[in-house]
Amino acid sequence: MLLPLSSSKIWICTALGAYWLLVRVLRYRRRDSVSRRLNYPDRSSWSRMTLQDAHSMQLALAELEFPTVFSVSVFFALFKTYGIPSISKLLVATGQLSDSETASKRAADTGVVITEVVLNKPDSERAISGIALMNYLHGRYIKAGKISNDDMLYTLSLFVLEPIRWTARYEWRGVTDFERCAMGVYWKDLGEAMKILYDILPSAGQGWRDGLHWLEELEAWSLAYETRNMVPADTNATLARGTFDIALFNVPSILKPYGFTIASSLLEPRLQKAMKLPQPPAIYTQILETVIEVRKFILRNFFLPRPHFLRKEWFTELDGKTGRAHFGQYIAHPWYIKPTFITRWGPKALLLRLIGGAVPGDEKYHPDGYRIHELGPSELVGKGDTEMGKTRGELRARRMGCVFSRR
Repeated sequence: MLLPLSSSKIWICTALGAYWLLVRVLRYRRRDSVSRRLNYPDRSSWSRMTLQDAHSMQLALAELEFPTVFSVSVFFALFKTYGIPSISKLLVATGQLSDSETASKRAADTGVVITEVVLNKPDSERAISGIALMNYLHGRYIKAGKISNDDMLYTLSLFVLEPIRWTARYEWRGVTDFERCAMGVYWKDLGEAMKILYDILPSAGQGWRDGLHWLEELEAWSLAYETRNMVPADTNATLARGTFDIALFNVPSILKPYGFTIASSLLEPRLQKAMKLPQPPAIYTQILETVIEVRKFILRNFFLPRPHFLRKEWFTELDGKTGRAHFGQYIAHPWYIKPTFITRWGPKALLLRLIGGAVPGDEKYHPDGYRIHELGPSELVGKGDTEMGKTRGELRARRMGCVFSRR
């Protein structure tokens, strides 16, 4: 028997209301569950947060809550450093960005190393090996006086602050103070592991209360540094154009001008000026902001939180025989992507073939995967074993416990 129309409407409205309530409850329960599970009930308890707990919180954000925004924001954080002339001049001088394949390999290697370091457990061999590699690659330039501590500290600040900023701008909710604290704990420790000095921060002498306190001081310093040093330079512009070429490499030629304008509209005015980019028409910004707000509303009210089995997996486990791993995504060229039927003949692969793009399987893109210590410039592969071995030994002894007890 059919219900009267009015009764049907009531049932539909009730069902929609119940679903909306379920979405809201589950989303916010997910948000608050980690702090409850790890037993950090209020800010007075945050000072005892361990590196392992901070990593658990950050991993949940990167795999379950905001995987897309976190990934894009890390790419953007790297891109934003190109707006500092002292950084862009060195990168241009290295010649690693001389052509699209070399530049895309550098971007891929950087993404792989950062992901290995940040998403593997802090005391794991993969995370420790990634830090050792970063220290070796940067160490040559630091010893030569070509990279300053301020440049290193600013770069570190962007990798922790840009995911927070992008989440606030593009996601259905912002990052909570507890989550900010956890990210502060994690990145403070990582900076120390990279031998970055915090002497310039106000509380360096007496120490910080917790990760949030450190992060707040780092953000204030980072913004002041940016105001002083993010100025126009030809080397900035060179890197900006090269990076846009990588990001839009697989976009059909007829659409690239629109893609360039949309990408430019994501940048704040100071960065646009520093990179000598034209200011995008206001209509692009307005359309982008509208799309963002609609997406936020839909996610917040109609999409259930991502279940654990659908979490973003950024890399594979190490192969037991070769010791290699494969990465889970690429932008321009398929560096370190495992050739499978889907990656070679799936919808994305067919589209790439149609427009002349590269698909996984070509030997020059290392379809056999990567070993962490072999990432980086090809001329340095096989070098630095002594230096990296020493760093690994030091890190194995220190990457445990509460970060803020080490004063």
